[in-house]
Amino acid sequence: MSQNTDSTFVADLMSSRLYKWAQGRLARRLTGVAVAAVALLGAWSLQATFLVDSSGAVKYGVPGAIGLIGLWTGFRIINHARFAEFLISTESEVEKVHWPDRAHVHRATVVVVVTMLLMGGFLFVCDMVWQYVFTAVGFLQL
Repeated sequence: MSQNTDSTFVADLMSSRLYKWAQGRLARRLTGVAVAAVALLGAWSLQATFLVDSSGAVKYGVPGAIGLIGLWTGFRIINHARFAEFLISTESEVEKVHWPDRAHVHRATVVVVVTMLLMGGFLFVCDMVWQYVFTAVGFLQL
């Protein structure tokens, strides 16, 4: 069973077909852009750090090949059936979310900021009290 799954994945990786291209467009495109960015930045980093002193063919050919392989792999990953189904279902779940309006976000932000300021003030007072107590008993020598 494992060999069949592995051979199917390799065959799918070499295929150029699109899997349910009209569904989950945003999630799939953003994932593809992220994978492409990682591949291209990795290839550029390889060229800029490890291959600085190499000849032109090696300095630009190896990172170029790695970049192209990374781009192709990213394209194939977002069209692999199981991963594409995951991205499609993720996008459909995100569309169901009820996002708060601007006023609610503003109120919640004010509550968080005020709470953090109060907690910070309380901890500051506790710190000052304990510093006074420890200094008074001779535990701290300032």
